Amino acid sequence: MPTVCCRYHSHPGFGCWLSGVDINTQQSFEALSERAVAVVVDPIQSVKGKVVIDAFRLINPNMMTTKSTAVNETTVTEMLELAKNYNKALEDEEKMTPEQLAIKNVGKQDPKRHLEEKVDVLMSNNIVQNLGAMLDTMVFK
Repeated sequence: MPTVCCRYHSHPGFGCWLSGVDINTQQSFEALSERAVAVVVDPIQSVKGKVVIDAFRLINPNMMTTKSTAVNETTVTEMLELAKNYNKALEDEEKMTPEQLAIKNVGKQDPKRHLEEKVDVLMSNNIVQNLGAMLDTMVFK
């Protein structure tokens, strides 16, 4: 029966994520066992029966395709531009009267809506890519 190596720790009040040190540690564990998992718990944010916990594995760069990486880079660049436009639009709105606000975006691109759409696409692509990597690890190794 294969051994699963799991390292757990907490980030009290900071949420569940892997810091740079955590990533280096996880890389070491994954080098020893391809099934290594990092678990992070936030006991401060865990209240009223809801436990804030997440599990992480690093993506093997050899499993990533150039196509998906290029698509992600393009999407992130577009999202950055949309975020800048949205920030500028918010600054401009502060100086406008209610009448000006009512007609401001007629016939124009709404940066906030498009930014939300880009985030949805990027998250969906990353989920599919991560599921593919997990299936590859479990089925073909």
